[in-house]
Amino acid sequence: MIKYFFTFLLLCPQFILKAQLSPDALLPVSQGLKKNAHSVKREEKIELDIKSSSKLNYNVHQVITILDEAGSDELVFVQYTDKSISLDDARIELFDSTGKLLHSYSKKEMLTQVAGEGLVPDGKVYYLKATAQDYPVTLQINYTLKYNGLCHYPDYEIQIPEQSTENAKLTVRVPADLDLRYKLKNTTALPVIALEGRYKTFNWSFKNIPALLYESGSVNRESRYPKIILAPNKFELDGYGGDMTSWKNFGKWYGDLSKDAGKLSDERKVQLQELVKNADSDKEKIRIIYQYLQQNFRYVSIQLGIGGFKPFAADFVDKKKYGDCKALSNYMQACLTAIGIKSYQALINAEYNREAVDPDFPNNGFNHVIVCVPQMKDSIWLECTSSTNDFGVLGTFTENRNALLITEDGGILVATPKSKAENNLFCSKSLVTIKEDGTGNAMINLKSTGEYKQDILHYIANEKKDEQKRFLIDYMGYIHPDEFELNRNKNGLEEETEINMTFDKVPAFSSGNKFFISPRIYKLWSNTLPIAEGRKMDFYFECPFIKTDTTIYQIPEGFGIESLPKTKHMECEFGSYDCSYFFDDSKRSITTTARLILTAYKIPAEKYPALKKFFDKVLDEYNEKMVIAKI
Repeated sequence: MIKYFFTFLLLCPQFILKAQLSPDALLPVSQGLKKNAHSVKREEKIELDIKSSSKLNYNVHQVITILDEAGSDELVFVQYTDKSISLDDARIELFDSTGKLLHSYSKKEMLTQVAGEGLVPDGKVYYLKATAQDYPVTLQINYTLKYNGLCHYPDYEIQIPEQSTENAKLTVRVPADLDLRYKLKNTTALPVIALEGRYKTFNWSFKNIPALLYESGSVNRESRYPKIILAPNKFELDGYGGDMTSWKNFGKWYGDLSKDAGKLSDERKVQLQELVKNADSDKEKIRIIYQYLQQNFRYVSIQLGIGGFKPFAADFVDKKKYGDCKALSNYMQACLTAIGIKSYQALINAEYNREAVDPDFPNNGFNHVIVCVPQMKDSIWLECTSSTNDFGVLGTFTENRNALLITEDGGILVATPKSKAENNLFCSKSLVTIKEDGTGNAMINLKSTGEYKQDILHYIANEKKDEQKRFLIDYMGYIHPDEFELNRNKNGLEEETEINMTFDKVPAFSSGNKFFISPRIYKLWSNTLPIAEGRKMDFYFECPFIKTDTTIYQIPEGFGIESLPKTKHMECEFGSYDCSYFFDDSKRSITTTARLILTAYKIPAEKYPALKKFFDKVLDEYNEKMVIAKI
């Protein structure tokens, strides 16, 4: 029996390798690679073996040393699959600092979950989290993905935040007649290219790359971290062949997927036409149809396979009353067609602080679909997945990007709107009555537009009272109320919220017969921006904005003013701040005003220190106190 066992090992040497590390991976990590790092990529071999326009094998071998708990995200393995992407030969092994095997995991031991809300056949997520009791530990990962359908190639991330790279290789093998396009981001590393028969190979190598610090408020791995973006020329997904050498051709492929998906029943068309018959303009008709969509349909997520590109038919969405971004946008387009209005679906890369796709590098960098309605002056853009977005307002999720309009002649890349400070208003007016014992109450009126309406007041209004209170205190910086009552009123693009609060203590503190009172009962600006020293990456705010406040303090009988802060004006290249204080003796009231303006959402790294200094001064102003004393 022993004889046969050793014969098996000789014939299958990989059996041994599965439970051990290479000698290089057992060597100590150099001090240079430990600096700013929580993990180190000791070995990485990524191979893309492109068989045809529709088939690709993606082979991964990684050895990663995790230095401390802050690098524990590397212990998590997640992979999405569907009928066009399968996970094969997955094995994950965890070793201690001496190279002793601690755990070994196979594909069978991974948790699985259905993807796409159960609406995509065979959509599945594989998940595994290795457990480490102590650090450092080393993770060895081997797996293969088989693609049976392609419309993009996986990007290669040379390194991620706070991870250094000791030794890494990327190899792409592609039929020479298909060739390969690539774009370098934050690296100048060119490949070694060779012809091997009818195949062409591209080889990149990387050694001893120190870690880059994560910089809060920066773009998601796009602004500074090095990567290689790979793109096909010809591709095929689920039998639909396409060309990606131009935006026009890629848009034509996408348009062909949904060319028969815009049909509605004659009955529904008549109902839609009846719905808009009294509208006095095309814009009003579009608004009515958009509100009809918001009030009657819900969003579901479908992201995998051809279902990630081909929408449900409009009549299916009409009956089921749900769809993903493609399906709802396709349905919106079908509804507009039914009332005689031309519109286009538009592919876009959505999410706050994403960079726009490169006009000079056609590639499927999109993850979302919206609708554009061309007009004589400004086009109307519609976010069809939201039940709360204002008509014609995209917001930070998709504004200031390049969108690919899907026209009859193919794709056309156009810019989406860029919001201005005046589009995002937050205005607060408060009347605060202070009693002789320091208790008091406040009547607060909040008005907002744009992102503040979406992200703050809408959020507050739809949460339970405990969560509302937490949000008011922790996020908006209100002093702790004993009781409060909130009422909301929506008026077109503006949202208005009334809040009544009672407090057992209005002053920040007291001393003897004196009350020390903050300029406002909340913080107009409450965020301490990240450190500026050594910053290399641009900083992103959610949006440009204007925030204003007027607070009137009604002071108790028998009290007078001892001191008020001085009026201030501060400014920087991207914003300004003004505040003032006034006491009306006849009304026994102190009126404080403040106005904070930010004119840009993206701050270049070299200009960030001046901006941080400006916002630090705004924070300091809130710490100044008005002093009233009993006479």
